[in-house]
Amino acid sequence: MFHLQIRPDSAQPVYEQLAQQLRQMIRDGLLDPGSKLPGMRELAARLGVSLNTVHAACNLLIADNLLITRRGSGTFVCERPDVVLGMNLRTAGELLAGCTAPRMDWSPLDFPADDFIHPPPPRLKGLVNFAKASPDPTLYPFDRVKKVVSNMLWNPQELLFEYGHVQGHQPLVEHLERQMALRGVPMAVGENEVIITGGFQRGLSILLHHLVRDGRRILVEDPGYSAVVNLLHSERIAHCGVPLDDQGLDSAALRRELERGDVAAVICTPDFHNPTGICMSKARRRELLALAQEFAVPLIEDDWGTELRYDGVRHPPIKALDGGGHVIHVGSFSKSFLPGLRIGWITCPADLAVSLLIAKKGTDRVDNFFLQALLHEFIMRGYYERHLRSVLRSYRRRRDLMCSLLDRHLPRGCGFSRPQGGFSVWLRLPPGWSSGRLLPLARNRGVEFLPGSYCSVDRRDLNALRLSFSRTEPAEIERGILSLCSLLQDCSRRPASVLGNRDKGSTQ
Repeated sequence: MFHLQIRPDSAQPVYEQLAQQLRQMIRDGLLDPGSKLPGMRELAARLGVSLNTVHAACNLLIADNLLITRRGSGTFVCERPDVVLGMNLRTAGELLAGCTAPRMDWSPLDFPADDFIHPPPPRLKGLVNFAKASPDPTLYPFDRVKKVVSNMLWNPQELLFEYGHVQGHQPLVEHLERQMALRGVPMAVGENEVIITGGFQRGLSILLHHLVRDGRRILVEDPGYSAVVNLLHSERIAHCGVPLDDQGLDSAALRRELERGDVAAVICTPDFHNPTGICMSKARRRELLALAQEFAVPLIEDDWGTELRYDGVRHPPIKALDGGGHVIHVGSFSKSFLPGLRIGWITCPADLAVSLLIAKKGTDRVDNFFLQALLHEFIMRGYYERHLRSVLRSYRRRRDLMCSLLDRHLPRGCGFSRPQGGFSVWLRLPPGWSSGRLLPLARNRGVEFLPGSYCSVDRRDLNALRLSFSRTEPAEIERGILSLCSLLQDCSRRPASVLGNRDKGSTQ
């Protein structure tokens, strides 16, 4: 039955020779699926090799899913070795080479890539990076997260590893309901409900799928958060930018768009608007709510960073002012805690929540239940509040340093507003200047920032740029701002190098 030959003079190790011959016998059908091999000692004696050599050869085939060892019974050929051997890469290539079927044309389904707001190219080494507005990984509370995860795994509960409820991990849902109630949102049974989602964008996607009908438009802030615009492009949803003033979304411009009568929803950011850092006054919040009520249009409130406040007056969310069920609040833990958890939530009228839960169950059923339980346990132990206090101190120091340096060194004609929270400063350049043309000059000076065009709905080359301080150490902030301000001083003397086209956008 076995015709194995070992060549001691071969450069190939003996165990590889043995494995290769056994593999060929399985391929040729000389060893049937399910058949038993001779015992390891018997095989070693027949071939005149050591027992370790036979074990090493068999282990190679076990790793390839060609053999299987059953305790107390021996070693067998797997029942379906053809799955492994029958369609190897060589055979597949030969089959495809003779294929004459017409190729499927996927081009009609291509996304319009040019419509997307792409991030800048990867940063070069040595640059001070003011481009990325996200939490600093060096401030992540890994030790406490490890402690919580260890406890959950040492004391596992079955429900944490099951699908769970489509609304989310109920203890975390209840915690968020209490937090929303503390912020003035009516959370009595039948009024508003919380739904946990896989981050802010997933929550917004669920809402857009439900709200947009018959080609109606979504109104967004301009400039605004590029991820929202990209989501609208990916869902092929018509949208329009609404300008801002120093109080946030311009209510007069919003009224003009609403009067057209084809609006499915309005998305706005009342606190620490990205990229401008603007916080809406309570009066402006009431104006937007009144417009939503007048035109019966849902107002989606992006509350991404309300916990990242360093100073100033804390206003209630627009949802807390909403007595008629026109406002949908969307929040997230991505910026205040760990972005990789991908945990956000929707707070919406109870009757809408029922429909959203049905729609959500038909798509992703439930988001990562274990991570929701981890977050809830982290909060209940008091770790979240401690983490928040710690990062707020660090971010506040970085903001204060950046703003102080800009105050002292920014040349005439440039300006900025000190943000009360968030991760960034919006720097305004003189009229006619191009932040896009300024970027390569800044990189040559060792500084990277986000040009205004990446925040514009139609990608206009704005005379403004975003400087993020959240991920940059104080020494790097000082070096980067001094270098940037020196460049701006030079450009003030020779502005032709940074002038944009006359038809490009301006923030002033």
